[in-house]
Amino acid sequence: MDAAALELRSARVMIGAQSVLRIPELTVAEGELFAVMGPNGAGKSTLLRVLLGLQPLADGSVHVLGESVNELTGGAVLRLRRRVGYIPQLLYARGELPLTVREVVAIGRTGRAGLWHRLGRADWQAVDYWLERLGIAALAGRGFGEISGGEQRKTMIACAMAQEPRLLLLDEPTANLDLGWREKLVATIQSLYESAHLTIVLVCHEPEVLPPGCRRVALLNRGELLDVGAPSAVFTESRLAQLYGMPLSLARQQDRYAIVPGGGARGWT
Repeated sequence: MDAAALELRSARVMIGAQSVLRIPELTVAEGELFAVMGPNGAGKSTLLRVLLGLQPLADGSVHVLGESVNELTGGAVLRLRRRVGYIPQLLYARGELPLTVREVVAIGRTGRAGLWHRLGRADWQAVDYWLERLGIAALAGRGFGEISGGEQRKTMIACAMAQEPRLLLLDEPTANLDLGWREKLVATIQSLYESAHLTIVLVCHEPEVLPPGCRRVALLNRGELLDVGAPSAVFTESRLAQLYGMPLSLARQQDRYAIVPGGGARGWT
């Protein structure tokens, strides 16, 4: 395997006396498009918080881009986060972020330059590049609260990419989007993976949102790591039933996947 972007060893998160996440061992290589999948309450968002240094470990270790996250403090944590782009599951409600689309994308550049540094010409060129790259340049002057949910997701991806991250963390980026926008976001993630040469960790509920470049998936349930491997290997009927509490099977067409009710799916026609 290539050099590791992420490494967790005997990692455990406790909330009071309850274990909410336990990862005996997990490694994500640099340049890999890796997915973490599981139902509500599986521990997916907790895992992202651990990677961001926002959730301390009770036991074990976590390394992100070569840094021991649980040993970092103060400015060292901030410097690491400048190399990590993060797009949360919940976006701002209308009116909560009274900025234009271009100004929102510039937040990511400010994160790289530093809060007290005024953005220069090169910074604004980077902002405009990612507006163009994500196909939202025409929205630059629009209010962030005025655009659609799919356009907001693309804006947040542009914001993260303007930061020039080495690692991109996506927490359910297609949540609450219609089918058309879901496919646009899947295509966007695949395009970033192919062209930007960065590591991507995608958290999701369902395999339909896995881009073709995703070759490994970790399955989480109730804070436990159930399996890690190729989608076609880990999406067994027994694992799917364990995750979702009902008989399910996997349908596949080329490098895209879908879960269908019942067992014995043999692929799409």
